[in-house]
Amino acid sequence: MAGGDRCAALVPQAEGATVPYYASASELNSYWQSVFPNKAMPSAILDHLSAPSGNEKKVKESEHYWSVYLDQLTKGDAKIFHNWAHRIASEKLLYPESVFTAGSKINLYIDRAAALHSAWLRHDTADSIPMSTKNFTEIVMTFVPVSLAMAHDMWSTLRSCEHPREVAGEQKACTMSVESMHGFAASTLGTNDLRAISTSLDVPEDGINSPSNRYKVAAVRAVTAKAAANTITCHSMSFPVALFYCHAVNPTRIYEVTLQRDREDNDVPVLKTPPVVRAIAVCHVNISGFDPTLKYWVKLGRKPGQASVCHFLTRGDVFWVPASAA
Repeated sequence: MAGGDRCAALVPQAEGATVPYYASASELNSYWQSVFPNKAMPSAILDHLSAPSGNEKKVKESEHYWSVYLDQLTKGDAKIFHNWAHRIASEKLLYPESVFTAGSKINLYIDRAAALHSAWLRHDTADSIPMSTKNFTEIVMTFVPVSLAMAHDMWSTLRSCEHPREVAGEQKACTMSVESMHGFAASTLGTNDLRAISTSLDVPEDGINSPSNRYKVAAVRAVTAKAAANTITCHSMSFPVALFYCHAVNPTRIYEVTLQRDREDNDVPVLKTPPVVRAIAVCHVNISGFDPTLKYWVKLGRKPGQASVCHFLTRGDVFWVPASAA
């Protein structure tokens, strides 16, 4: 059976969608407890269990999506969808590690969470989907109805998944099941004794963009016990089902940062941002392989390898760390 036909046969179709292709809450909970007894799932994984499925999913999608006419997606049109740049490449999302000190003031930027409520597929179903832009038409057909915006995001996500390493020494994988995500983390970190952590629920799904209202760092807690540890960060990507871009640029230092909106900015109108935010920050320590053309380096007055690079996790991201290092 051809890859596209196999994919279409396994995943719910626009007509007659069936629930068994999606992972149920009880199914995922049973797996989780088998590998992490008495440990709760991170919120970033749980959020995908609240997604509708079957006919309920079809009805809700019909309110927001319309079918894409795939014959209009010629190779020329497909170039429009080529945008594989990593989400944290924007300079405003990057911070030097020195700002994570109580009393520091920053303009807080946390990216929005992508596809936070897309449903998990079952492990066997997810592994049967040929994740490649070569199969783009077949994959989109699998999930119709799909909006043009979603088709754009699907192409971008597929390009990210199949593109060579963006940073020298990076290890990465795209996963569409909890089992695959856990498997990649265990294999890359060399242990099954792991902890999976996501950022606090008081980080909005739409992220935080506060160019005017500054935040003050109220408290900083080291999540990793060692000076630097090997970790895996998994970013939720925009796709009709749950899909995570997992990568390792090690070593890292992980912090839980509590921030308060700065009350001293009285001359600036208060934006609709949370007064208090608790978020996870990941600092990449060895970043000699990062793009030297980023404006971040100009702003910092440094070169790759001379300073660490930090960014906050979104509401939809999860990171994995060996239990011995947490």
